[in-house]
Order: sequence, then C-alpha cells, then structure tokens
Amino acid sequence: MLSVTRYSIKNIRLKPWVKFIWFLETKSNILLNNKLLPTDSIDIILNLSDVMEYKFENQDYTASNMHFNGIRDKHGFIVQHGNIRVIGISFYPFGLYPFLKIPISEFNRQIVDLEAVSKLFAKKLEESLNPTKAIEKVVLCLEEVLLSILEEDLISNKSVELLNSFIYVNRYSNIKAFCDDTNINIKTLERTCLKYTGYTPKILKRIYRFKMASNQLIYNYKDDELFDFIYENEYYDQAHFIKEFKKFSGTSPIKFIGENKTIKENIKYSYL
Repeated sequence: MLSVTRYSIKNIRLKPWVKFIWFLETKSNILLNNKLLPTDSIDIILNLSDVMEYKFENQDYTASNMHFNGIRDKHGFIVQHGNIRVIGISFYPFGLYPFLKIPISEFNRQIVDLEAVSKLFAKKLEESLNPTKAIEKVVLCLEEVLLSILEEDLISNKSVELLNSFIYVNRYSNIKAFCDDTNINIKTLERTCLKYTGYTPKILKRIYRFKMASNQLIYNYKDDELFDFIYENEYYDQAHFIKEFKKFSGTSPIKFIGENKTIKENIKYSYL
C-alpha cells in the first residue's frame, strides 16, 4: 500500500482553482503499475524520481519530469520503477486555465510537457523544489509560485460560478433543464466548458458521475445496495450503468471490484 499525503491549500486566492497538493514517497524500490481512471482533476506532476510512463489506448508515453495531463475520458495505466518521489498539484476542471492562459481544449487526452507550454511556470516550479527542504516547506513554496503565475481575472466570476454549479452543485440529468433554470444559453455553457475544461457539458457530466460512482464502488460498495447505488448516481437503469462504467473503466463493475488495479485502491491517504 502506497502512502500519499494531501496538503490543503492555505491561500484563499488559490482555493477556487487548486484542490490540494499531494506528495508520494516510497522508502524502497517498487514497481508501480496501476490503472488510472477518468477524473475531473487536472494534475501537474513534479517527478523527482525515475522515469514515469503512461499507457492510453495501446499507446505508450514517456513523461517529462514536469508534466500535466488534461481531464481524462479514458482509462489508462501508469508505470514507474524504483524509489518513487512525486509531488502533484491537483486543479479543478477549470482551474489550470488562469495559470496557463491557454484554452484547455488544446490538451485533451494528452501528456503535456509543462516547459513546452510555459517555460516561466516550469522554471519557477523547478526552483521551488529544493531537495534539502522539508516537504511542508516545499508545499508552501509551491503555493507562492502558483500565486506569482495566477491571473484569476482571465475567468469571470460568472463563468466560475456557472462551472461550479454545473459540475458540482446541480443535480439535473438534463443539460437543457439546467440552462433553463439558470437562464443561460446552451451554446454559452458549451463554449465555457470547452474553453476552460476541454470538454463538452455532456462529457463533463458523465466523467464526474463516473468518478462519483467508481469512488463509491471502491470505498463504500455493498452487494445489496446496487440498485440504490445506480439510481443515486442518475443512471437510467442497470444496463445504462454497466455500459457507461465499461466505457470509462475498461471493465464491468463486478470485475472492477475484484481487480484491485486502480491507483486509488492501492493508496492510503493522510490529510494535512
């Protein structure tokens, strides 16, 4: 079991954009070979150890030591050997835009070298990674770097509120109903979602629903609660749930429970 520490964001200016900063370190040589599920987060990865490799749809990718991947709508695998030391900065679906200043739709389904997109951002992050510092001090330095890069005015408060409401607050299965209720044009919602998250409203909602459903399967599932579980997550019926789940995870829910392959299932979290 791997141990990951999640550090809550201290600065109030960062909280609308950054979920948390996390740290993974192993004390011995290991082989990490785990499934990555679609999620609503975008993570910048600061790899301070051996090469990190990804596999998506039968394509292998060797990642740079400082990289990010856009919101995933497909499962994949991550492989790494040796003593592992990795720091991650986890952003909300729309949270990376005011740091990169580039439409996130350009990075869909890609493993992106951060330096190729923003040399200044990458340089500042690298300078904060003093190996002699305690990890708690590194985390604070990372927050300072993020603050120095952040241009929150690039996204209007109205757009942030719209995205938060659509992704996290609303319980409408029907996008039109959400738009009617919030008095917004569907095309406006589509443009906003595509620009700041990289995906259409429909796909975003499906990704978030899958994330919630897969988390419940991993952490809270009981055999006699399947039907309640399906309808709580707004699937039409069991067939709809299984079809959606296989699309995003690559396997059926029952097989998924028995596989124990995902990175989430093999991590113990602590929170600071």
